[in-house]
Amino acid sequence: MFTWICPQCGREVPPSEPECPYCKETAAAPSPAAPPPEKPAGKRTRLPAWLLTVLFAAGFAALGLAAYWGYRSVRAPAAPVAQAPKSVTAFETPTAPEMGGKPHPLARHIEITGLRLSEDAKQRASVQFLVVNHSGADLSGLAADVRLVAVSGKGDRQVVGTFSFKVPRLGPYESRELKAPLETKLRVYELPDWQFLRAEFQITSPAP
Repeated sequence: MFTWICPQCGREVPPSEPECPYCKETAAAPSPAAPPPEKPAGKRTRLPAWLLTVLFAAGFAALGLAAYWGYRSVRAPAAPVAQAPKSVTAFETPTAPEMGGKPHPLARHIEITGLRLSEDAKQRASVQFLVVNHSGADLSGLAADVRLVAVSGKGDRQVVGTFSFKVPRLGPYESRELKAPLETKLRVYELPDWQFLRAEFQITSPAP
């Protein structure tokens, strides 16, 4: 008896069967239901490890700083209440440093500043300075006697030299640089620095 081979399953089939009974049974058998396709899960973003480390370190540092400032604010003493400054009369001008006697009316408008001391080859001392007119008046024939006073940090005062000057004309709000011989018993290098010198003056002209 001859048989034929099924080209699908490879089994021997009797010649009386026009179709392969094995493949027919397999096709008739119900196939198991396929599982439903899984939904794709959402993509999760993960931060890198170094970034997480930096964020945690910054958070701990902020907490430590907040705790420190909170401790400081609790421990710090209360600030003293500032006292209101004394009232100053409008247009009040401080009195210029004078050598005594009755103040000259122009003294409040004159300033002697920018003191610079020098010495020539014959050891004669001189002083350069600025005379400033703080008024709107045109001054003619301004003259004054000046004494240099050394002031220490403790407030001690000592006269270290004297000089005189005369300005033919000093315009409104004008300053004039002058140079005059300095009468002193000290050498220039023995005199205090300019920061510790004050110029006290007495106006001799014009007449009050």
